[in-house]
Amino acid sequence: LWWLACYTFGKKVRMARTTDPDSDSDDEIVTARVVSPALGRAIAIGAFIIGLLVPLQMVSQTWDDHDRSGRYTTRDFGFNYLNSLDENAIIFTNGDNDTFPLWYAQEVEGERTDVKVVNLSYLTTDWYADQIKHPSYGAAGVDMMAQSVDYAYNRLQFSYFSNPEDSTAVNLFSALEKVYDKNSDRNAWHAPMMPNNVFSIPVDASKALEAGRITAREADLTEPVMIADLGADPEASKNGGVSLSQLLSLDIIGTSVKNGWKRPVYFASTVPTDYYVGMQPYLRSTGMAYEVSPVVNPENSARSITAVNTDKAYRNINERFRWGGLDKVTEPGQVYLDETVRRMVTTTRSFMIDCATALVNEAVMAERVDTAALTPEQRAEITAFKADRYEKALNMVELLQEKLPAAASPYAIQTPQRLAQLYTRLAYATGNMNLLEKSRDLLKNEIDRYAGVALYQQSLAPWQRATLQNNDLYASTYYIVYLLQDYQDAKGDAEALISEMEERGVDFDRIVSVMDR
Repeated sequence: LWWLACYTFGKKVRMARTTDPDSDSDDEIVTARVVSPALGRAIAIGAFIIGLLVPLQMVSQTWDDHDRSGRYTTRDFGFNYLNSLDENAIIFTNGDNDTFPLWYAQEVEGERTDVKVVNLSYLTTDWYADQIKHPSYGAAGVDMMAQSVDYAYNRLQFSYFSNPEDSTAVNLFSALEKVYDKNSDRNAWHAPMMPNNVFSIPVDASKALEAGRITAREADLTEPVMIADLGADPEASKNGGVSLSQLLSLDIIGTSVKNGWKRPVYFASTVPTDYYVGMQPYLRSTGMAYEVSPVVNPENSARSITAVNTDKAYRNINERFRWGGLDKVTEPGQVYLDETVRRMVTTTRSFMIDCATALVNEAVMAERVDTAALTPEQRAEITAFKADRYEKALNMVELLQEKLPAAASPYAIQTPQRLAQLYTRLAYATGNMNLLEKSRDLLKNEIDRYAGVALYQQSLAPWQRATLQNNDLYASTYYIVYLLQDYQDAKGDAEALISEMEERGVDFDRIVSVMDR
């Protein structure tokens, strides 16, 4: 278009003013002279070259910020969510990044079409609640007690707890039957009511074992009921009731349990904790998702899920995960990652570290078993179990650094520390002291990195330093000291590192004084 405009301009007539010699008048006559074709072409070509330089200059400056070649993270991380699940699963998602890549994987790539993806944000609408009841791809529709007439026209957009102070657990299905009843809103507030906020779901351990939700050893630990305590859930207790999305989530989970766990239910790892409807004690990581099982995990809290189903998580991550092209990166900047993708990389690394940590913890618990009264076969079994856990933990740590290297995406704060701590624990547990060197390398790089942060912060004026966030202050004080302690545990010379920092200009005494204050 630029070239055509310039060429047209070159062909336009050039206006001139002259006087007619045959006329007695001095009036000027406007005449036109056509620019020669050669001059027109020269103008057009010159304008074209100048115009072409503008986008070329922009490309030269911003190409690296827009180049997505070699990057398949969105597709592959979507695969990873799906491949964290057992067959015929239901997975609850919430946002764009944990929903649309899954739908793409199923719709376009044909990946894991047996899975039913249920977006909790959409589940607040009656049309979507109806939609998930229908089959999609290779997945059957979602079973639930609720009928369309129960929630149509926003009737159950929010249901209140009529007696939130009562901590007695009532049968979930009885409670659902009452709130779904057409008369549940016939009260002074003209709003649907649930009897209280603690619900029990009967559990058949043999069915859970048969469906693969638990192991034979866990079957003996399974309670006869699962308790969904929404009174202990920060969001549900704060609001005094549940949204349609939370209500139907409870319905879907309860129906799955009632039907013999044939449709395992998961929460995507990025779903906020206020969507867990009191099921936190029963959630375990299986990769990039949390599976609902009848086993109570006391290490979980209302806002944090740390329990891991180690066998499933290790299998899924080690055998089924894809890495978005990041495993091919050898130099920083080779593949461009924006902020969102870097967060996803950090999340994936975190779940891999959680898996490795849980494997080590299982081996440590096995170490504490009193083997005096055991048979030789039982003692051999425990020995083999410990070796297996330690080996898999080491494999997971090495896999993380191979498939998601720092060259592809810099480590987030504490990631190198957690990796180093695992190396140190494994070194002392297995006697492979060569692992301590790997621990020290990770810690020293992290100390060097945050020593620069400390040096910068110490250069600030008091008023400037006062504007820093707590996370920034933590990184330049406590974190450095913790890293030095871990370095010492890995048989490193922490005093030598402190001297190196001070030679760079870091005032270590100031770090200590900040911690003291």
